[in-house]
Amino acid sequence: MSHFYCLIENARCRVRLGIHEHEKLGPQDILVSVRLSFPFSALRRIRQIDDTVDYEPLRDFIRSWADRPHVGLIEDLLDELVTRCFADERVAHVQASIRKTTIFAEVEEIGVGVESSRQDWQALALRRE
Repeated sequence: MSHFYCLIENARCRVRLGIHEHEKLGPQDILVSVRLSFPFSALRRIRQIDDTVDYEPLRDFIRSWADRPHVGLIEDLLDELVTRCFADERVAHVQASIRKTTIFAEVEEIGVGVESSRQDWQALALRRE
């Protein structure tokens, strides 16, 4: 099946994140990437922003992390991100990653990612309850 996609690549944000004591001293830089896929059938003829998936609210959501309290696990942010993406009923598939950029001197980036269909994400959410 053919899909459109909406992409945010390497959005930069400073967040209070991590389980180690040195990570609790202040915010650190992360990069966030997300790709939302939605089937052609989910869209009408694209004439205005409401006819497509607007990436700006998602960008604003990522930026809001800079103002939140400390989060221990990067996986919690990833879960919030993917759940937020699937809030748009037209989104069929999400690919997302969050990477820390200043953890190890010899490593450019380290992080987590996920690729999931709506159906698989909903099934995972049910198992977590």
